[in-house]
Amino acid sequence: MGWLEYLLASTLLRVLGRIFARFPFRPRRVVFATARTPVLDGNLSFIHRAMHERRPDVECVFLLEPYSYGWMGKLRYFLRLVRGVYYLQTSGLVVVDNAYFPVHVVRHRAGTTVVQVWHAAGALKRFGLDAPVLRRPSERRFLHRNYDYVVVGGEAARGPYASALRTPVSRVLALGSPRTDFFFDVTAMAAARARVLAAHPVLRDRRVVLYAPTFRGAGEAKRPAPGFDAARLRELLPPDHALVLKTHPNLDPAATPTAGFDAVIDHTAEINEVFTVADVLVTDYSSSIFEWALLRRPLVLLVADLDRYERDPGMYLDYRTGMIGTQVQETDGVAGAITGDAFDLAAYDVFVERHLAVSDGSASARFVERFAPGPVRARSRDRLPAHVGHE
Repeated sequence: MGWLEYLLASTLLRVLGRIFARFPFRPRRVVFATARTPVLDGNLSFIHRAMHERRPDVECVFLLEPYSYGWMGKLRYFLRLVRGVYYLQTSGLVVVDNAYFPVHVVRHRAGTTVVQVWHAAGALKRFGLDAPVLRRPSERRFLHRNYDYVVVGGEAARGPYASALRTPVSRVLALGSPRTDFFFDVTAMAAARARVLAAHPVLRDRRVVLYAPTFRGAGEAKRPAPGFDAARLRELLPPDHALVLKTHPNLDPAATPTAGFDAVIDHTAEINEVFTVADVLVTDYSSSIFEWALLRRPLVLLVADLDRYERDPGMYLDYRTGMIGTQVQETDGVAGAITGDAFDLAAYDVFVERHLAVSDGSASARFVERFAPGPVRARSRDRLPAHVGHE
């Protein structure tokens, strides 16, 4: 976002924010907002499910509005942001899992609580205000402001998230990562496994090797991870191994070659559900490593560009000494690690205890107990209107 765009958009939204702050306030309305995906997934999905089960009388609104590029796309996005400001100023609880423009540029009213749950389960690569990527001055000026609380998966993430999200560490709460509740639900995992196998029967009765890296770059300049040769790996793996591709949901799937893979899973699929069929994960610096650690399964890290990645975007932990898995530099190394099957899983317990100790299957419930609206208490300055349903 350029300076002029920021100035115009933020000025208009702040004016609207002051107007909407005079509208009737609904303390029992919960807003789930994201600019990442057009569907409810990850932490937001699990919190909503727990909210529905434990507070069925709470009104929920969903603002699932990915950023759009191009002038027409930006105009449509701005109109959606106007709606976002309205709900920000008239709702009791707003939950976001990424940067969300209305929250950052409009100071919400005192009765509203804004909670950032981010979309990663731990602190691995530097993000937010800690990322050394050169941002336009306008973006660094408004990004990550006005959170009342930030929720993280474990104690080790509190300091990094406080820094990256411009929030006092006292307001960064280690309640657990809601999305990890999935791994403690045997029934849900079995159902997810059945769905994935039904969609990809070629994976049945085979050792599944899942390649699921993160991306490089940012914005329109996102690009695939370098150094992986699927055709070469397929040649080196035994026939009873299945090689599967799952690209990052925020990366154009057409940017990654698919030759050599036995199956290509939709890039929008929930990665944790895909994990149910995977026996080995091959990745690089993806935060999905935290969730994978809970499964105690073999991990191969293809990190030929580790030196560069340590500089930009940088990391919150020493990847050479504080990471689980087997690190390799090229595709042949990946094959050797998999076929050699000499994985050391002894470090997983310490890793999980450090980063995910409170991600124990009850994170979503803890969130609801901590933040869900309680009994309605009408205040003299507020009028509680009728229920208006979901958006």
